[in-house]
Amino acid sequence: MIRALSLVTLLGLTLAVAVAAEEPGDYKPDTFAISADGSELTSPISKLSGVSPYYHLYSVNGKAVEVLANPHLDLEFGIGPAAAATLADKGVTVLVGGMAGPKMQDVLDARSVRFVRRTGTVEDVVKELSE
Repeated sequence: MIRALSLVTLLGLTLAVAVAAEEPGDYKPDTFAISADGSELTSPISKLSGVSPYYHLYSVNGKAVEVLANPHLDLEFGIGPAAAATLADKGVTVLVGGMAGPKMQDVLDARSVRFVRRTGTVEDVVKELSE
């Protein structure tokens, strides 16, 4: 159930973020994912988000949720679309990465996940979320 909308600015974009509640007062902000080449905070953002080895998941205020190893890397094809669906199923509404292929972008669009192109490290994005 959506209780409220909040405006959040990330990477120069102002996003409307739905705030859901299971119980009154128990708000859960949407989740941001950052595609990364490693599991550490200092890892570079992956150039190709679909085949990224890891996705760092954070709440809208910069609090770490989890580091998810890409479970689809062993697929022969369709890694990006499968990864996009998995992230959307985890509540991700914004994916930050270097580039998304067209099939991955189609799934992100269909699942209402915004893609934001970015270079740098996971830490750079987390600092912006924390501000």
